[in-house]
Amino acid sequence: MYYRHNCDFTYPERSDEHMITVKHLRDTHFDENFEYLPKGFWHKIKRGLLWLCLNTFVFPVVTIRHGVKIYGKKNFRKHKKDFKNGAITIANHVFMWDYLCVLKCIRPHLQYHPGWKTNFEGPNGPLIRWVGGIPIPTDNRRAMAKFQKAIGQVLESGKWLHFFPEGSMWFYYPDIRPFKKAIFKYAVRYDKPIIPISLSFRPRKGIYKWFGKNPLIDVHIGEPLYADKALPTPDAIDKLHKEAYHVMQVMNGINPGDPTYNTDQNIETYKKTM
Repeated sequence: MYYRHNCDFTYPERSDEHMITVKHLRDTHFDENFEYLPKGFWHKIKRGLLWLCLNTFVFPVVTIRHGVKIYGKKNFRKHKKDFKNGAITIANHVFMWDYLCVLKCIRPHLQYHPGWKTNFEGPNGPLIRWVGGIPIPTDNRRAMAKFQKAIGQVLESGKWLHFFPEGSMWFYYPDIRPFKKAIFKYAVRYDKPIIPISLSFRPRKGIYKWFGKNPLIDVHIGEPLYADKALPTPDAIDKLHKEAYHVMQVMNGINPGDPTYNTDQNIETYKKTM
């Protein structure tokens, strides 16, 4: 389960810093007037058509191209009643198509997910919106309030929401970077279970060696995590934050005592392991 590849990647200094650059195609004002959660008829039609396309063409392509194997789907069936009013999924962010792996895991649910606003101004911006993307505004308090309201509407309506709590994508990084705590505030505030989904790697073998050098993908679905209602809110958030981080590491085969097992959630002082 715990495989460290030999790919030649240079990772950023801060654990939430982005590795990719996005071609800028459009200027969008993510302010208080922006529609963070579209509800129009045509937007719903586009989401429906995209969902059909994902299931018919995209998921099979992702599975074959990256050798995706999914483990733990029994945990969805086992706790199905706990998810009837919605849930929050989290995953480590490790390659361009990892969110498609998450969507494949949770189908038939089509969820929403907050995302880096730069992505919405690039070539895939419309597709990201149709698949449920909600841009995260910066440097505007009123816009952030509008964004927070949209997130609340998603959770209050019983829909599913996804976060990449590391805050950025690092290509095929084998360890779990620190998690942003704000995500766990939503879980406590709206009383939603968190479903951990971790992505780990395995080496290319056989015919897969002919089609690339990057490792293949294993996806692990864990048992849901719940906020401790006996604790004051700040303590419940802190406990859930730490528990989720521990669980995600263990799901990837990184256990306490291992050299790369991490307990420090300080994003600025995180020490890279590759």
